[in-house]
Amino acid sequence: MKKSFSLIELVIVILVIGILYYSINVSTKNTTLNQAIDQLISHINYTRHLGIRDNKMQYYPINSSDIETNRSKYWFKQWWQLRIGQTTSGDYFYEIFSDSPESSTIYDHVGNPVSEFAIDPYNQKYMSGNYGSEPNRFLNLSQYNIKKIKFNGITLTTGNSIRFIFDSYGNVYTSEGGSGDSGDINPYDFNQRRPLLETGKLTLCQDDNCEENMSICISSKIGNVYICD
Repeated sequence: MKKSFSLIELVIVILVIGILYYSINVSTKNTTLNQAIDQLISHINYTRHLGIRDNKMQYYPINSSDIETNRSKYWFKQWWQLRIGQTTSGDYFYEIFSDSPESSTIYDHVGNPVSEFAIDPYNQKYMSGNYGSEPNRFLNLSQYNIKKIKFNGITLTTGNSIRFIFDSYGNVYTSEGGSGDSGDINPYDFNQRRPLLETGKLTLCQDDNCEENMSICISSKIGNVYICD
């Protein structure tokens, strides 16, 4: 007689393999999700540190160039910020930068040129996950299998972005206001530069239905960052 597997033994083997595969897959998801959350918390705190350290209230000579005149007039538009966006191909990324005026066009609200970006203290690369031919791959959140990002329940798409902007006191804002000479010259204009008045919730999802997710909470005004439900 030849030895062979019975149907019950075969079913048990298939079940064991299935359980092992599911456990490994879930463990990998949770690991990458935790990595993305930990990195974002670290970099939001780093942005806040840059904002407190780098006081933008500086003034330049009256007869200087348009760029320096606008840098003086709109000093508050140069506060350090972390912006999370989505590319047209669907990848989520973020960048840390201090916006600067360009000629007479004032500000463009995105990290450009490279001189605006913070430098990553770990690898000395510009802190942008979507700039130029060699973006900082660590700031591309899609490498952590992030499929969707929400802030206070609103899904981030290619048409909008999420910003956390810090002044020299560590206060946090979610909008930098309009650009140009459109009357936006008050750094604390509530309508133009919206402060975070209640705790904000940033949710990262590893599936389209956001069933596999983790969230970061950012406290109002002072911007403390922590993992929350």
